[in-house]
Amino acid sequence: MLESDSLSPNAKDAGMLAIHGGSLIRTGSSFMPKYPTKWLDYRLAAGQDYSVAVCGYSGRVRQLYIGKDPLRRALVRHVQVENNWCEAGDHCMALECALNRAEPQKLLHLLDMNEDETLDAESAQQWGTTSMLESFLKFARKVTESLPEEFRKQKPPIDE
Repeated sequence: MLESDSLSPNAKDAGMLAIHGGSLIRTGSSFMPKYPTKWLDYRLAAGQDYSVAVCGYSGRVRQLYIGKDPLRRALVRHVQVENNWCEAGDHCMALECALNRAEPQKLLHLLDMNEDETLDAESAQQWGTTSMLESFLKFARKVTESLPEEFRKQKPPIDE
């Protein structure tokens, strides 16, 4: 990582610079607004627990996890957005968000999968796809649609 001051004398308070996914980005910037992530817990009819992370910027499900993972909750607490760029945009299931730039391999990683798997015939018929990844993305969209309106609205940035 490079201190931004070493790159430009006018870059005071610009945070740190890092290369992420082939792009030079600012991290830890004091002027890049942070929007909260809200974790919600659900239970399927079969009794399986799952959790979703709702983005405070887009109001959409950005992550979905089977079970309740306290480490993931500790790491996924907010998104930083500035100039139509989201620092979490390449690791986000909210494909409808204009700031999303996630690729299939990153989405598989979010779901703790190494590769896309084929659904069984019954599930494929219900979801309209044979792709497990696509079915999870459809599920995340359905959860987003079912969220109370208060969660689907953009939240104000977090003061820190």
